Amino acid sequence: MSDVHEQLLRGLQPGAVMWLRASGQSLWPLLRDGDSLRVERVEGTSLRLGEIAVVKLPNGVLAAHLVASLDPLQTASSVGVLDPQPVEALGRVVGFRRDREVHELPASGRLLLRFLPATSRALKRLPLLRQLVRVLRRL
Repeated sequence: MSDVHEQLLRGLQPGAVMWLRASGQSLWPLLRDGDSLRVERVEGTSLRLGEIAVVKLPNGVLAAHLVASLDPLQTASSVGVLDPQPVEALGRVVGFRRDREVHELPASGRLLLRFLPATSRALKRLPLLRQLVRVLRRL
């Protein structure tokens, strides 16, 4: 996501939405490189644990990562790698489009997403499963 995307997102009123293209694999398998993210403009105080936040990282990059803690706001990849502090919240991912099909992210899914990093780390300890994940990521 670029500076132009950041400016457009900042220009939205709270509650307004826009679509942004995802790049990278930090939230695989939930989100994939090339998915379109439906992002709702929010302030950081309205985010909840387990949601996917669009944040500006200290290096200026925009990232869509899981909300790992609220005070202070901290985000992480699907395997629990924490982003450097401080992060600035710009939005919340409320849905995504893949292969022309739109998928909504229900609020009830936050509970499951809260446990995704811990589950990923536990499963990562199984060598055969790690090999399978590597194959699946290439598909």
